[in-house]
Amino acid sequence: MGIYDREYYRGEGGGSGWFGGVSPWCNTLIVINCAVFLLTQSLNQESDFVRHWLMATPEGIFHQGKVWELWTATFLHGNIWHLVFNMLFLWFVGREMESLLGGRDFLAFYLASAGVSTLAWAAIHELGPLGGRSVPMLGASGAVTAVVTLFTLYYPRREILLFFILPMPMWVALAIYLFFPLFQPSRDVAYESHLAGAAFAFAFKQFDLRWSRLVGGRFRRPRLRIVKPVPVEQPRSRPSGVTRSSGEGHMPRPSSAAVITEEQLDARLDEVLAKIAREGRSGLTEEENRILQEASRRARSKRSDRL
Repeated sequence: MGIYDREYYRGEGGGSGWFGGVSPWCNTLIVINCAVFLLTQSLNQESDFVRHWLMATPEGIFHQGKVWELWTATFLHGNIWHLVFNMLFLWFVGREMESLLGGRDFLAFYLASAGVSTLAWAAIHELGPLGGRSVPMLGASGAVTAVVTLFTLYYPRREILLFFILPMPMWVALAIYLFFPLFQPSRDVAYESHLAGAAFAFAFKQFDLRWSRLVGGRFRRPRLRIVKPVPVEQPRSRPSGVTRSSGEGHMPRPSSAAVITEEQLDARLDEVLAKIAREGRSGLTEEENRILQEASRRARSKRSDRL
């Protein structure tokens, strides 16, 4: 993750209000889901247009070329509780994941997980005994499960209150969320989509599938000026018997963090932030603290250049 994706550097999402702060895209996704729900309720959720053009079906995706169903179905919900629970989970963990990844990478991750989870559900039903003749699928559960799983991979021991009452670590809550529905008799839940979303989140973190890294940052990362280090002047020889004045020759050495390249700083910063997540800020060495300070200094310098 580059230093331009970090919360202390990013210029995106500035300002206050619902669409400002550090999670404008998470907030926007919640608003879109709620708006679409109200719109479909007013149009009748079971209307032919919604059912045959927006909900996801294996037949529509694989035989009729309706690939947009991979994403339109994600913004549909069957009832108010379906919407509320999905949006609550997205609100609880999505804001922090957007703050960590950056707005563009978070949005790309959400949309990719929506498409992958819906595609996996459709493929499993297409190859199943019904040959794709299944009831339509709708809901953001696959994408939301991916966000929850990614959050758990970063913060497995973060404690949450299940049902606002029972405290438990995040990894236990995720296990319950993923596997408990398998033991319920109802078949109205798209379990395949949930599991596919979780698997995509694991691959996303394991192989670093961030959009900004895959495209090499060509579309948004500002160019950096290459500054050659100033040569250090060698001390002149002194005649014998002449001593140095007090304090001379004891200039502080420049930090190694100040002379490393942008790519090296980026890699070191990832290591330092991962260590902070594991052990806290108090566990950093003096050199690791200098890495944080140098990254912050370069970010402030780049901001001042933009003004």
